[in-house]
Amino acid sequence: MDTNASIPIFRDLTNATPSELQLMGGKASTLAVLLQKGFPVPGGAVLFHEPADALALQAVTDWWEKQGAFPVAVRSSASGEDSPDFSYAGQFVTLLHIATAKDLAAAIRTCFQAVHRTASRAYAAHFERAQVPMHVLIQRMINSQFSGVFFSVDPRKENSSWLVEVVEGQGEQLVSGQVTPYRFSAADEIPVPAAWKKEYLQQVVHWGQEVEKTFGYKVDMEWAIDQEGRFWILQSRPITAHAAPSARRKILDQEWQRVRTDFPEDSVWDGHTFAEWTGIPTELTFDIWQKTFQEGQAFDLALKSLGYEGLGQQRAGFSLLDRVYGRAYLNLKSLEPVYFGRSPYRLIPQPRPHLEFDWKKLSPAMLLRAPLGLTKMLQVAWKIQTGRSELAQQALSYVKTPAFSKADSFSLFEQYRDLSLQEQQKKLSDLCQSFSKDYLQGTFLITLLLESTTQGLFALLEKDLGPERAKETVHLLTGEGLQTVASRMYQELSQVGDSQDKWKSFLSRYGHRGVGELELSHPRWLETAQPHQKNNPKKPVSPEAGSKIFQSLLAQISAIRRPVFQQEWQDLQKLMQIREEIKMELMKPYAQIRWLVLAIAGRMNLEAEIFWLKLDEVLSLREHQDLEKLKALAKERKQTAHHLKSVDLPMLFSLQELREVLDEGTPQKNSLLLTGVSLSPGVASGIVHIVNDPEQEDLEAWPENYILVAEATDPGWTPLFQRARAVIVSRGGVLSHCAIVAREMGLPAVGEIRAASQIFKEGERVWVDGNHGSIRRSN
Repeated sequence: MDTNASIPIFRDLTNATPSELQLMGGKASTLAVLLQKGFPVPGGAVLFHEPADALALQAVTDWWEKQGAFPVAVRSSASGEDSPDFSYAGQFVTLLHIATAKDLAAAIRTCFQAVHRTASRAYAAHFERAQVPMHVLIQRMINSQFSGVFFSVDPRKENSSWLVEVVEGQGEQLVSGQVTPYRFSAADEIPVPAAWKKEYLQQVVHWGQEVEKTFGYKVDMEWAIDQEGRFWILQSRPITAHAAPSARRKILDQEWQRVRTDFPEDSVWDGHTFAEWTGIPTELTFDIWQKTFQEGQAFDLALKSLGYEGLGQQRAGFSLLDRVYGRAYLNLKSLEPVYFGRSPYRLIPQPRPHLEFDWKKLSPAMLLRAPLGLTKMLQVAWKIQTGRSELAQQALSYVKTPAFSKADSFSLFEQYRDLSLQEQQKKLSDLCQSFSKDYLQGTFLITLLLESTTQGLFALLEKDLGPERAKETVHLLTGEGLQTVASRMYQELSQVGDSQDKWKSFLSRYGHRGVGELELSHPRWLETAQPHQKNNPKKPVSPEAGSKIFQSLLAQISAIRRPVFQQEWQDLQKLMQIREEIKMELMKPYAQIRWLVLAIAGRMNLEAEIFWLKLDEVLSLREHQDLEKLKALAKERKQTAHHLKSVDLPMLFSLQELREVLDEGTPQKNSLLLTGVSLSPGVASGIVHIVNDPEQEDLEAWPENYILVAEATDPGWTPLFQRARAVIVSRGGVLSHCAIVAREMGLPAVGEIRAASQIFKEGERVWVDGNHGSIRRSN
């Protein structure tokens, strides 16, 4: 209140001072500047803070009555709103046609409370913004014949000229997405509404370009033409940073050209190995893991230890791990020969990757090699079947033997800071080499054993239950009643509550773990504050639950196969428990890699930028080095990753599928393609979820791969945007809430898909191409 006391309760736009302009909020200050420069802006005033009592409110109504008590629009004008970075599109309140003192007082109260709305808080939370100071703009109401928006550059396209959207009547129905606008551009014009005049368009473009010259940046400008044909500027703001997609589109185009050039047409990628990797991995994280899939490294050595061919037939420096639109995927096409070399088999990705005989690959050379390949297959199968327990213990030994398995995380975290730069780099180099070559062998070995055992169990169950039930049963058996070190860890975490002693005890065992721990830039629990949570632990699933499932299944399996099934199930449980033990130990050296990197970053004043450097770049750092080029490179890589996030690919996909979605022109021939208007660039694949009432949605129950489909959206839908991968709407233009917020959040969005809620089926899989305004339905 002390701050408010030094600020006038309100100020007429025509005589606001420079210091008052800075306090007004983006919407009001922009209009005040334009009005004072002679632009056609309706007159009005700004309230800097909510009237404390009836006397303060009376001063506002007295001003309004002196102006002629004209009908007004009352709008929120928050600090930071309509800035170059954040539009807060539709997050606050606009009330129109206010004509009485009583309604004016109520509208002012409503606008000041807008900052507390759920949608506004969700928007701010998404961009990690604190709640913002709120002001209220009172402005003469324009009785519009036509309304719309002028863009000095089309926000949907790269290097384009201006764009104008027009609706008949008030512009609120355009912004809210209630109607689809008429649209004009410098290149073309479409059929115009009745009573529209060519000089109207000329006025809109003229004043829009004048506003752009005045402020020196690209703008979108809301405008109106009244019943007498007079032009008015209602609002102007920068085209938001995330809405201007030229840089993003350029990066996406470059990535598509790289992918289509570097990989063969029959390429298939699988992301299940790194399903826990949320988002795009940093440069350092990916670099370390990519080395792991090269010849002579952990994955190759694990394969060869079982008798597989390995990576010897690939070019030098080749890795099975690819980056596709920033994310990590195993290249299944390249994976074919690593098992048994060149053979008449091809890898079939669905429903799970498996080898299948391919007559087209059969050749005289293949026939000569066939006995050797068959012998290798039998040898691998025999080794796994007869030596499964010994191999599992061997896998565990890779992480149980080294000194780090008994290292004190607390002391290591501190010790690394005291080392010299050369000592830090030497330890980091040695640790990364051991991690990529030795320690990870256990992880890959146990994974291969698990895959083999799971496939064997599926083949056994399929004979009695059929393929679908066998698949469901395998999933059930791998989840029920397992008591692993990971389940105990999360059980202990849920019991910490506010007890410092329990938190310290938890850190002594699990401080090297953390949320999103595969990403090196994410902190470990040792680095974080004690979580404040209710002491309400979830009860773990009891071992008896898995036993009951097992017993009920046993009765459905033929007597001759029951002993084999029982043994396979027990082996599977042991393997899964060992897998979690291995991961628990493996995350210890991985945490040490992070702490060494942080120690180097602190010494070199690089902070989080260091995670966007490659390992060799980190190891090449020198004291007193000029870091400007490296910092610029890190920033560029981080920005590229940010743009690539707008392409959200499924866990399993082919280059051919990607080509059909991304190649403009090719999709037009596909009967499964629906074409609308691009509202926000990017590409995503997911499951359709049709929403008619956002208030009825349980966000906690939303999976991560939903595509939000609706007739239109308004600010109340913002929390749903945070959970969606992409958005499809029937109505709404480039300035609608859906378009602006989707662009800012990096969500692909397509509009003008007529009757979208009826066309799509709940649960069907689609590709949303925000670059070209199209949706491809899965066949």
